[in-house]
Amino acid sequence: MRKITKKIYSIIFFLIVAISNAQISTGTGAVSILSNTPNTNTNLGIGINNPIAKLDINGFPAINTTYVFSSESDSFMKSILLNIGSLRENSTSNNGTRLLTFYDVPPSNISANAQTIFAIEDRNDANRFKHNAIANGSSTLKISDKTQSAVFDLHEDGTSTFLFLPKPNSYLTIGGRQVWPVPYKLMVKNGDSRFEGNLYVDTNIGIGTSNFTDGADTYRLSVKGKVRAEEVKVYNTWADYVFSPSYTLSSLKEVEDYIAKNGHLQNVPSASDITKNGLELGEMAKIQQEKIEELTLYLIQQNKEIEELKSQVKLLLSIKK
Repeated sequence: MRKITKKIYSIIFFLIVAISNAQISTGTGAVSILSNTPNTNTNLGIGINNPIAKLDINGFPAINTTYVFSSESDSFMKSILLNIGSLRENSTSNNGTRLLTFYDVPPSNISANAQTIFAIEDRNDANRFKHNAIANGSSTLKISDKTQSAVFDLHEDGTSTFLFLPKPNSYLTIGGRQVWPVPYKLMVKNGDSRFEGNLYVDTNIGIGTSNFTDGADTYRLSVKGKVRAEEVKVYNTWADYVFSPSYTLSSLKEVEDYIAKNGHLQNVPSASDITKNGLELGEMAKIQQEKIEELTLYLIQQNKEIEELKSQVKLLLSIKK
């Protein structure tokens, strides 16, 4: 009798240990839990008796099969493989969706496009993270704020990829982390940046400076430092008006008097003006061309006077003979 009692106690102890170390317990529903095949498999499978992962959940098993659902909502509800967390406020029943859900939606009479959806909601029933992938089609990844407004929106259609940061106060830092406040919408903290295509800027560019104004003028390109180039092309008006018959050419005596009084040519900026306001290449090139053309007129005028003197000298010499 004692031996039988010891055996009964041993069996009860074994069952208690086995139950306390069980991988899963469903109470009275335990009869629906079957051992894996082979039974040495210690993974947990739902809808599959030979799981290959610690948790292996089977979706709709048939391939190339069109399933039948009563509605789009029915197709989504029957395609949930993961449903974790608190019940969402807009769920219509205790069997509704929760804070974290994963859908494996097969092709059906509702839609021929199979798709997967992974979504995370917050406790105010606002979606904060969603990934959607359509079989043989596009995919999207979206992160939203508490008001359901997208803050990060990535979309690809198999040919092109689109990344949107829709919020006006969006900032992107590459090569490091920038403490708040972030000074620029796009910031590269380390390494070089290279654009192999064209770069279009609708506003201003600063190199070594963020100041684009000089007096009342705003400059599209501002550089603090030296600029080197193989060629600079400037569009501006030109000085051919000097050759117009209506142009008034100052006499050389007037030019001499102006220089004596002002220390520079007329219409040419003084040294102090250049030091204070800088040199505008296009305007300065036009002014210099104006002076070159005026000098040409002076030379022509001087040459006429010389030729006239030569004629007079020649005439006087002939008379003396």
